[in-house]
Amino acid sequence: MLDFVRKHSRSWGVKVLLWLVIIVFVGWGGYLYQTRHESDIARVGDHYVSYSEFNRVYNNLVESMRKQFGGSVPDEVMRSMNIKEQALQSIVEHYLIMKGADELGLEASTGEVRRKILEIPVFQAEGKFDVARYEGLLRQNRMTPDVFEEQMRDEITVQKVQAFVRGRAVVTESEILAQYHFDRDQAKIAYVAIDPKAFEGKVAIQESELQTFYKNHQDRYMEPEKRQIAYALIGKEDLEKGIHPSGDEIKRFYDDNVVRFTSEKRVRAQHVLFRVKPDAPNAEVEKVRAQAQKVLEEAKQGKDFAELAKKYSQDEGTAKKGGELGFFTSKQMEPAFSGAAFALKPGEISDLVKTPYGFHIIKSEEVAEAKTSPIEEVKGEIERELKAQSAQDIAYKQASNLRDLAYARKDVDKAAREMKIAASDPVWIDVAEDQPGLGPFPKQIKAKLFKLSEGEISDILELPNGLAVAQLKSIKKPQPIPFENVQDKVKADFRIEKAGELAKQRATEILAQSKEKNSLADVAKAQKLNVKQSDFFSRQAPDKDLKMLGGFGLNSIFSLGETNPFPESPLELDNSYIVCRLEAKKAAGEPSQAEKDGISGKILRQKQTAVWEAWLTDMRQNTRVEKLKEI
Repeated sequence: MLDFVRKHSRSWGVKVLLWLVIIVFVGWGGYLYQTRHESDIARVGDHYVSYSEFNRVYNNLVESMRKQFGGSVPDEVMRSMNIKEQALQSIVEHYLIMKGADELGLEASTGEVRRKILEIPVFQAEGKFDVARYEGLLRQNRMTPDVFEEQMRDEITVQKVQAFVRGRAVVTESEILAQYHFDRDQAKIAYVAIDPKAFEGKVAIQESELQTFYKNHQDRYMEPEKRQIAYALIGKEDLEKGIHPSGDEIKRFYDDNVVRFTSEKRVRAQHVLFRVKPDAPNAEVEKVRAQAQKVLEEAKQGKDFAELAKKYSQDEGTAKKGGELGFFTSKQMEPAFSGAAFALKPGEISDLVKTPYGFHIIKSEEVAEAKTSPIEEVKGEIERELKAQSAQDIAYKQASNLRDLAYARKDVDKAAREMKIAASDPVWIDVAEDQPGLGPFPKQIKAKLFKLSEGEISDILELPNGLAVAQLKSIKKPQPIPFENVQDKVKADFRIEKAGELAKQRATEILAQSKEKNSLADVAKAQKLNVKQSDFFSRQAPDKDLKMLGGFGLNSIFSLGETNPFPESPLELDNSYIVCRLEAKKAAGEPSQAEKDGISGKILRQKQTAVWEAWLTDMRQNTRVEKLKEI
């Protein structure tokens, strides 16, 4: 064959044959490429994210949430938090960081990985790294040393990149002082509040004005876009009825997830808290310590602990309940608090315990030791989960087949009939309503349906009670609601808007007159208006009646001075307008070192977060990131 090709290499027939061979191989290569990435759901640079990789991260997130919720996670919580999207974005971010690490030359070395593993306490016996313990614990978690070490390599690499990028953030002394004075400088004002509600009765309403208002604000009085959707649902509950996990399956699940059924040691306790700020001077700390010591002596002499908590505790959340904290694990409290509480026996009272919140007196009420629930106690829970998992797998396979057949037939109803799946009657939906017959219709699913073109078939949709494939049958564009049907609402809206305009006009007139006379008090007296006086307030500690003033209003007030005591225009306060005059300003004193450190830390964290987010955004913009499949 090769001799034939060489001899006839100049002939057109051979050239055509060669091109056909090339085309076949290119096509075959493309086919192999497509097949290779058929199960991938996303791409980050040169890395393709497989469904199994996504599933592993997703399951870890779900497991973490289960621990937080102490068992199963409510469906509405799962949907509202969009855990699937969180899992995918965490994977994308991971590979962006790894790409950045490669560009920066910050990959973890083998020596760094080794040192990190040697330092992990759970792999140690009598203070030394134990190889047998290391390999045994990994086997229990179905992991090989190679896989674990690669994970550690990635973890260290991520930490190095974060340290490098965040390290660019620097805080200057001038920034600290500026923030200190911005937060703590004080002002005092006199002001008059003009409430628009007082003007609603003065609004004259003409039919022609209502019609004009209705036309000018047409967007307020529209029926939303509606879409007619046909769908076929594969219900998980029906599938679960035919699934019966065996004893071996239940036992295997229990063994693989025994950590889930193991509860940590917990303590139920009461406490009395005497608050002390972390930056309080020593004299104040000692004064509070002495007060706490007196109450501690009363408690140890047998005084009713609950009554002492109600009388003295400064923990607003527990004082009324006699200091009751309920059960908690050691990780749920400050280390010093946990250390003292877990060292007590039921009925015992601790000495004074110092935490960042102040001084605590702790009384132990009950101790629940760590416990692993036997399989008999959790068998029902495991069986339900196995049935749900199996039903989900079956439903996904059926939904995949339904989707593919619907694409081929270009009609979800025809595909459903061929597969003997019940199809719904077409239903009209809009973004504001629940889907009839399906219970609450998740917002993210509605968003997908509203992206479809007419006649287009959706991917698999995960609904509260199963999986579905939908098709957009028709679209009804937003339509104006006839004036007659919304006349009362138009009238109410018109009155509110006009009353607001009258109130703002009145406030503007009062402000102009006050500026002219350089006196708010005189103008208010002449017009029989009530002038209020604020206390000194700052941005950090606003006046109790001016809390709703907002950033713009506060900035306006703090820009005032002796030569310009009035703002340029009335300020808005909780749907009212206020005319104010600066009475006095008071600069905060010099910050203590502790206050400087606190402000510096806050600014540094903000800058580090901003620098890190900017770096990730830059990496994303310069890396090919795309979602290949819906999840």
